[in-house]
Amino acid sequence: MTQTTETIESRVMEKVRIPMRDGIALVATAYRSVSAEPQPVVLVRTPYAEPMARTLPVAPALAAGFAVVVQSCRGTAESEGVLQAFENETNDGLDTIAWLIDQPWTNGQVCMFGASYLGMAQLAVSGKNPAGLAAIVPIVATNNYRDGLVYKQGAMQLGQGLGWHMLKTAQTLGDRAQRGEDIAAQMGAFLSMSRDMEATFRTLPLTDLTAVSDVLPSWTTWLEKEADSGYWEGINYTRDRTCTAVPALHVGGWFDLFLAGTLDNYTAIARGAESEEARANQHLVIGPWTHADQSGAAGELHFATGAAQAIRLEEQQMRFLRESVDGAPSSIPPVQIFVMGADRWRSEQEWPLARTDWQKWYLQPDGSLGAAVPADNADPLRYVHDPHDPVPTVGGGTLINGGPGGGAGYMPGSRDQRVLDGRSDVLRFSSPVLDCDMEVTGPLSVTLFAATSAEDADFTAKLVNVFPDGRAMGVADGIVRARYRHGMDAPATVEPGEVYEYAIDLVATSQVFKKGHRIRVDIASSNFPCFDRNSGTGKLAGQVTQDDLSPATQSIFCTSVHSSHVLLPVIPSKEK
Repeated sequence: MTQTTETIESRVMEKVRIPMRDGIALVATAYRSVSAEPQPVVLVRTPYAEPMARTLPVAPALAAGFAVVVQSCRGTAESEGVLQAFENETNDGLDTIAWLIDQPWTNGQVCMFGASYLGMAQLAVSGKNPAGLAAIVPIVATNNYRDGLVYKQGAMQLGQGLGWHMLKTAQTLGDRAQRGEDIAAQMGAFLSMSRDMEATFRTLPLTDLTAVSDVLPSWTTWLEKEADSGYWEGINYTRDRTCTAVPALHVGGWFDLFLAGTLDNYTAIARGAESEEARANQHLVIGPWTHADQSGAAGELHFATGAAQAIRLEEQQMRFLRESVDGAPSSIPPVQIFVMGADRWRSEQEWPLARTDWQKWYLQPDGSLGAAVPADNADPLRYVHDPHDPVPTVGGGTLINGGPGGGAGYMPGSRDQRVLDGRSDVLRFSSPVLDCDMEVTGPLSVTLFAATSAEDADFTAKLVNVFPDGRAMGVADGIVRARYRHGMDAPATVEPGEVYEYAIDLVATSQVFKKGHRIRVDIASSNFPCFDRNSGTGKLAGQVTQDDLSPATQSIFCTSVHSSHVLLPVIPSKEK
């Protein structure tokens, strides 16, 4: 069952084959001390294998007294089976933990660690409360596979979904080549698709991207199952989270596309876990980070004190795991956030902050933004959304490489929105110049009263920090698909010309808008290729064809009856 491959000084590295309940074996590398004394284990379950696994903190965990097991998920690297994204991670994770606690070199305690898919693999088992699980460290993990990973308030997250499938297609073909399979035709199709990403993003129907779906059927599954709540409910861990009985350290970034998931996972368990001990031992860290970068560089801004090293995050994570297995009181603050603008880390006792002053700032018919409720007699503001010429993605919580013309505009983080100046399909609402610093820390949302001439529409909102020199730096953004305004499990038709209320989730931020700056809200109907284009027909994302694309006139209402506004979580200055 095991094979020792290398011994270095006092450490052993072994390849192990771990049997699953259906008879297949998943391959892992186990790093442990040669000492006969059983150790707790840090388990990492990853679909990425080498070289991405090299960034894992194996050496720090070994130094902290843990054995480390890095396992390749089903159908990846040397593990048997077929990768079906997220579908097998609960059972495979449970089987792996059960196997580990039965090994003579373990002491029966297993902690889990990792980012993104690796974090979701932890949450897939923690709510099942398996014997032996002692703690988890989910980093940049979503809370819901359907409306959180694949879709966001109903709009398909095209850029990240396609990007992930392209990454895994390349890795899967590499694995097959290592096994001696002929991949020439599939690799040729993949390379052809990769050469012109602008054309690839515009491919319709999306199911025609066979260079990835022929290798990873999950691309087609995600599209075909858009309206199938039963499928998503069968693989989601959302409802199980409150059964989590172990300490957790949730780590996220203000510019991570899964920020909403990180915050929701933390609050759901901290408030709703069945065990008081579990509720009290949830911890949250949010930095000025993107999905894959904790350096403090986020788009066109760099937060010199915002790097993970500034708070010695890796050391905190190892200390948290050590305290968890030792049963010692946690030395980690409940909440640690980086306040952008003030550019400093701050510890808090809860999320959202109890001292928040929730303020509605209204979109005004003259394009201003302020606390006064608009008058009754204002005409709606209108623009034409043309899906043939969508508003391009400019930073934000994305997971896309590159940008138009070979630039970096699609990439995550805070980016200057002035590149969109001159577009008639973006409405901008700006506050007066601030006469003092204003901290906005907490959940963000825009309530929009709008109508469309089409049978469906998207509405996007961005919170923007306008500098005295004119830079308009993105802070947070969101989108809602009209037919999913009540949620993806409650689709509702849209009557052309009818006014509806839309709640657009901008997730959250911690941003000090400095004296001399302006706060701005931008409204549009596309953010492409971060999200797919809405054709206006009401068709599911995977069914839209080029012939379906048609311009639509959107109307935004700013009156006392239809009072479109942004809800800002303002932190009183005297308590900063």
